[in-house]
Amino acid sequence: MAKKKSVFECQACGFSTPKWMGKCPNCSAWDSFLELNDEQIKEQKRSASSSQSANSAVSITEVSVDDVERVPTLEKEFDTVLGGGTVPGSLVLIGGSPGVGKSTLLIKISANLAKQNRDVLYVSAEESAGQIKLRSDRVGASVKNLFLLSEIRLE
Repeated sequence: MAKKKSVFECQACGFSTPKWMGKCPNCSAWDSFLELNDEQIKEQKRSASSSQSANSAVSITEVSVDDVERVPTLEKEFDTVLGGGTVPGSLVLIGGSPGVGKSTLLIKISANLAKQNRDVLYVSAEESAGQIKLRSDRVGASVKNLFLLSEIRLE
């Protein structure tokens, strides 16, 4: 019976070696090696070969654009940044320093979407529902179909 082969692959840079190492000699990452068995190695090779496509550069004037539904948030500047509103099913990451108004902006946008007869779930892992309600009242964003969930464990 043939011995099963395994390879250890660095999850940081992809370097592989037949033996486990604590520190990757290629990228210096610590504790980043994952053992892959024969089947996992074959699957990686299959997916790598199928993901390589024969695309070539094309002039931007020749690219067609899909017509995408956008839902206006009723916040003019935010809609401008998003190209006319949010796209259903998309993910928008809002970042910034503490205290710049991320939560205030998002509670207003959530309320604006709820005012358009949409059910909206606002989830926070940092603030209680009471804190969110205070902010919502302050900016006039308390709407019946805006739901709050304050939770740090989502399993």
